[in-house]
Amino acid sequence: MKTTLHPIDFLIIFVFVIFMIIIGYLLKRRMKGSVDFLLAGRKIPGWITGIAFISANISALELLGMSASGAEYGFLTFHFYYLGAIPGMIFLGIFMMPFYYSTRIRSVPEYLRYRFNRPAHLLNSVITLISLALGSGIYLYSLSLIFDIMFGWNPHLSILVSAMIVLLYTYFGGLSSSIYTEVMQFFLTVFGLFPLVYIGVVKSGGWESLMSQIPESHKHMWKYLPNGNNPLGWDILSVTVGLGFVLSFSYWTCGFAEVQRAMAAKDLQAARRTPLIGAVFKLFLPFLTVIPGLIAISQFKQELNGDYNKSFLILLREYYPSGMLGLGTTALLAAFMAGMSSSVTALNTIFTYDIFQTYIKKNESDAYYLKIGKRSTMVAVVFAIFASYIAMQFSNIMNYIQLLFSFFSSPLISIFLLGMFWKRASSWSAFWGMVTGTSAGIMHYILTTFGFLYYKSDMVSNFYGAIFSGLACFLSMVIVSFIEKPDHHRDLQGLMYSARDREHDFWNPIILAWGAGLIALLGCFNWFFR
Repeated sequence: MKTTLHPIDFLIIFVFVIFMIIIGYLLKRRMKGSVDFLLAGRKIPGWITGIAFISANISALELLGMSASGAEYGFLTFHFYYLGAIPGMIFLGIFMMPFYYSTRIRSVPEYLRYRFNRPAHLLNSVITLISLALGSGIYLYSLSLIFDIMFGWNPHLSILVSAMIVLLYTYFGGLSSSIYTEVMQFFLTVFGLFPLVYIGVVKSGGWESLMSQIPESHKHMWKYLPNGNNPLGWDILSVTVGLGFVLSFSYWTCGFAEVQRAMAAKDLQAARRTPLIGAVFKLFLPFLTVIPGLIAISQFKQELNGDYNKSFLILLREYYPSGMLGLGTTALLAAFMAGMSSSVTALNTIFTYDIFQTYIKKNESDAYYLKIGKRSTMVAVVFAIFASYIAMQFSNIMNYIQLLFSFFSSPLISIFLLGMFWKRASSWSAFWGMVTGTSAGIMHYILTTFGFLYYKSDMVSNFYGAIFSGLACFLSMVIVSFIEKPDHHRDLQGLMYSARDREHDFWNPIILAWGAGLIALLGCFNWFFR
């Protein structure tokens, strides 16, 4: 299904790339210290960090993967948004950002150093670095795969060129560059791809006509979940607990690539609004990612021939003429860059502050740590290139991502909830909880691989793996906390709900109104697509 870009299309892509680099270069003069480079000086308005928060999660992989899932499974795919994302984002804004922001910690792992101990902090820092490196490699590989399928471009060259573009503007402008470019990339992605959905619905004869052309099983989120009676084999427990609680809350409330955007906000209220603003956009994002798959299955079923990964690409080719095709391709490139730059900026921050400054060289000048931050940015991109070749070994990248989450992310929600709301959680409980939880996730995967456990699909296996991982971590922490002698002299001020910062209004009515409004909208969407 190779297609051809015309000069006008290449011009649009070229202008976009140059503009990204210029933004990074112009912000270079503001990078006077490591806080400016790695934390954006904590001066950015909430609406900007809110858009960057959601943009950091959009990638070419999501556009390709969710449209493919939409074509194959329909509205079941909405669960990745309405259960697997938005509840966790609301919880982050209402409950967890006050602990992150008011304590002035510089990263999510750093919270564990103050609340628990240094071994827990070091282990979490290393695990986070590994998961970020693997994640950025997935972004690189997914984009190269798209360009190979659509235009026949050499995938190895696509990986190198794309990595170098992200490196240039991130190296110059750090997190500020990443955030401001992510805002532009978000709107470019929306405006570049919204016409695709609109044209597709019109050519399908309108919304009602489109719904009449897709299978009945594609029209519902909840109807076919009981007993796993659906093409994905999903059941109520795996979706609500595995995806909707463990994976959602672990990723969105403890994942530093996203939380870092909220930490860059200018004040606590802006930081709390950041994920809530992101959640508003997340509510409507499935219409940009999943609906194209439904259009493809109704209009180009024969051409798809069971290869649902082509859904988005077929629509681009069939519906976009020259110029518009360049805009659509640029939208894919923008989505990829937002995802990868978020991983790179999170990675360089954790390495510089949580590894290098804390355990290697403690008392150097701020200019020295700025230099380390820039060098680690370069190393992060190199690691991403190598990680992209690891991602190539997996036939289903979406399953690969969820598998990584079930290993690395799932224990975190138990650690942070117990740490913030249970004073008895002891110093060593987080360390052993992480070890036990991660080990449980890996053991679950091994048992499934060798046939000792059976699930209807790999994704269901990942959901249950997350449940086992999170539960093992929780139980391990409780046991260790009762075994270890309590330390009544530890300073937990600002790190727990009972010892929260009283200078700020934890139960802020405006923030609560945001949360209540989002929950109401979320309920309406779930009811409509039930």
